[in-house]
Amino acid sequence: MCWHKALTVLDYCLHAGSENVVIYFRDNIYVVKTLKEFQFVDEYGKDQGANVRQKAKDISNLLQDEARLREERKSRAHMKDRMIGGNGDGIGDDDPYGGRGDPAGRSSSRRRPGANGADDDDMKKAIEASKRSLQEEQARKLEEDDLQKAIRLSEEEEAKRKKALEDANARSLFDDNQQVYVVFLLFFWPDYLC
Repeated sequence: MCWHKALTVLDYCLHAGSENVVIYFRDNIYVVKTLKEFQFVDEYGKDQGANVRQKAKDISNLLQDEARLREERKSRAHMKDRMIGGNGDGIGDDDPYGGRGDPAGRSSSRRRPGANGADDDDMKKAIEASKRSLQEEQARKLEEDDLQKAIRLSEEEEAKRKKALEDANARSLFDDNQQVYVVFLLFFWPDYLC
C-alpha cells in the first residue's frame, strides 16, 4: 500500500529528518489529515485502509503536539548518537563517554560538514518539484473537467435537438392526420357537417 509506505517515510523524516520537513508538514497538515478518512476495501472485502487511517491519525497528532514532537526528535537523535558512538571497533573512539552518551543528556551532533545545507537544498528542490507536479495535475484535472463539461453540454444539446425534431414530426403528423380527417369529412359526409 503506497500511502502507508509514504506515511512511514514521513514519520521517519519527522523524527530524524530536517526541521524543514516538520515546518512544511505543520503548515500543510491538511495533506495528512485528509488521509484520516482513507478508504480502501480489497476484492475480498477486507478493509485495507485501516493502517493508513491510523498512521495518518498518529502523524497528525504528533504534528499538533509541538512539545511531544520536540521530545521524540531529541530522543531519536540521542539514540542515533549512541548507536554511532564508540563500540570498540575504532568507530567513535573520540567519544569521551565511550558510546554511552553524555551523562548530562546533551546530544552530540555528528553531521558531515555542509550536509545540512545540501539536505536543505534537496528538500527545497523536492518541495518545488512537488508543487510543480501538483499544479500540473490540477491544470490537467481542470482541463479534463472542462472537456467532460463540454461533452455533457454537447450531449444535452443533441438530446434537445432530437426531442424538438421528434415533437415537430409528431405535430406535423398530427396536423396531417387532422387535415386528412377534415377532408374526409368534407367530401364523404357533407350532410353531417351542415
